[in-house]
Amino acid sequence: MTTVRDWIEENVTTDKRALAWFDEEVCEDRIRRAYRELLSGYEIDPSTILKTTVLVDGEHTGVVREHDINFYSICAHHFLPFYGTVDITYVPGTRILGLGKFPRLVQAYSRRFQIQEHLVRDIANEIIESGNARAVHVRSSGRHMCMCSRGPSDQTVITETSYVAGDQELLARFGVDHPR
Repeated sequence: MTTVRDWIEENVTTDKRALAWFDEEVCEDRIRRAYRELLSGYEIDPSTILKTTVLVDGEHTGVVREHDINFYSICAHHFLPFYGTVDITYVPGTRILGLGKFPRLVQAYSRRFQIQEHLVRDIANEIIESGNARAVHVRSSGRHMCMCSRGPSDQTVITETSYVAGDQELLARFGVDHPR
């Protein structure tokens, strides 16, 4: 089995000072634990997260918005971190969902190999499917290490993505624009 040190030496650098960091006996375990935590979303079934706070008698005539939910993820494209915030706006169906569940849902999906466009899609579709929402708009704002530290090397770039699921006309009636 190839060690982290072997992989770095073969693919990144042969600099002995750099490789010395990976000579410790506990190195492999420390890195393994870190990535298990960063990618812990695979251990969560997102469909079990959204719980009902109140059953709706008839139709809810407004939207619920929760914003600035922090996330941290690992880009499936470059294997580099990206992080930011997610805003969720939804029109309840037969249930009003527990607000504390939305940050948990964001974490369940963001703590996986992800791209930002799929992150908002996955969250929106889960709110429709498991949360019985009539409509949802999920927007995210993120900074990607691939943009900040390589390629363009621009630390000021912010990427915004959004996704709408369900009745888009219903969201528009409530003044929720797509895209932002």
